[in-house]
Amino acid sequence: MASFVAGIAVVVTGFLGRDSHFERLKGIIAGMVPDGDAEAVEGATAVVFLGSLTMLVLVVAMETVLLAVLFKRRIWARWALAPLVLLHAVVTVITADFVVAPGADGVLTIVLLAAQFILAAAGLILLFLPPTTKWLLSERVA
Repeated sequence: MASFVAGIAVVVTGFLGRDSHFERLKGIIAGMVPDGDAEAVEGATAVVFLGSLTMLVLVVAMETVLLAVLFKRRIWARWALAPLVLLHAVVTVITADFVVAPGADGVLTIVLLAAQFILAAAGLILLFLPPTTKWLLSERVA
């Protein structure tokens, strides 16, 4: 749940500061394609920025769905979460590249992204501890 809240906070802060992010990304994309027209650069900037936020939202939503399944004591859901947390790490790095403002302006976003991934990874580790396994299997034994 805390990972979900941190993820939403990253998306909200990123979206609210989108104008500064758009300008920075426009400069980067325009540098990559120096003779591209302004409309194409604008479109590519929107796709990169909004796409990275969308990836983050999708990964967090998938983790949330799997956690809901897990709370119904379906032991397979923790195995599905393991590769999803690895995907979460990749998406976090990609999102950090495109959504985090350089310098002191991006410190809050970096902290939120790091907290989000750390909470997801810690939660995954806790899912594989013996007491959790015992709890997951307790309904089947009773």
